[in-house]
Amino acid sequence: MDKGIGQMEPVEEICREFIQGRISRASLIGDGRINDTFCVKAGEESFICQRIQRKMDTDILEHNYLLYSATLDSVKLAYPKWLRDRDGRFFYTDSRGDRWRMYPMIGGTVLQAPLPEETLFACGRALAGIHAALQRMTEKPKAVFPMLHDLRYYYKKYLWVLEHDLSGEERDPELEQYFASGIEEFRNLQTDRTAVIHGDPKLANILFSEGRVRAFIDLDTVMPGAVIEDIADCIRSCCVRKGKLDTGAQQIFLQGYQSGDNGLLTGKDLKCLPQVIRKIRFELGLRYYTDAIAKEKNFREKYPGYLLEKAKENCSGALEGNIYL
Repeated sequence: MDKGIGQMEPVEEICREFIQGRISRASLIGDGRINDTFCVKAGEESFICQRIQRKMDTDILEHNYLLYSATLDSVKLAYPKWLRDRDGRFFYTDSRGDRWRMYPMIGGTVLQAPLPEETLFACGRALAGIHAALQRMTEKPKAVFPMLHDLRYYYKKYLWVLEHDLSGEERDPELEQYFASGIEEFRNLQTDRTAVIHGDPKLANILFSEGRVRAFIDLDTVMPGAVIEDIADCIRSCCVRKGKLDTGAQQIFLQGYQSGDNGLLTGKDLKCLPQVIRKIRFELGLRYYTDAIAKEKNFREKYPGYLLEKAKENCSGALEGNIYL
């Protein structure tokens, strides 16, 4: 497991491996579930410095970065551009074995749903745009998280935790009954079009400026996958109002995506979109609950009972046809 933040080397010392000049501030930001992310101020410039989760393969991360950076540069799309350290490497390894990377901060704002109609349209169009760009890569990227959206994998892990790895946390019979009865609907769901996708296009990974998408960030999940799952994952994050799916917002988002005309959204996938959204929520609920009762956590427990609360929210959304954040 990763070391706690308090056990890390000072972030300022890490930053000096990548940049020169006086560092005036380094503060932890966001609620990332994978990496520890810091905003760093140096002179008039701002940077992002990240400690990479140890289980992530940095060779694959670098392989993928070199592929998508060349492509996104060619079509002039903004993205986090990694810096090299003093030795010319993208990742610096500190004395504790933790690996770090750094890049200039991209100007923009992370928004919260509900979004204005013009912003929803722009968001859909921008997702179509980055999908189109990613298909231009000279070769397919490798999956850093090959299990991403693999419901069979997560359900198998859940069953193993039930049998071997209980933490002693109180179990929820209603949730477990839902997982047992609902798994068949989703694990055999067949989607039509596969391509290179972002992998995690939620609102927290989209930067906006004046109602338009400035950049998609957190590209570590770029991988071959189902296009409709990427679309559904973005919809479940940005097309909500008071915790429920806003079908009007969804239609505007889809109009924006289709205006991008990248040829990736098929009629068959469009018909199964509601089921795909429910499947993503089911999967998230299953993952949160597995963490809630397991000894080893993947998600962060922000406060006692947080993981179980998130599991119930996601599963309630799937049961009732609603989408919860």
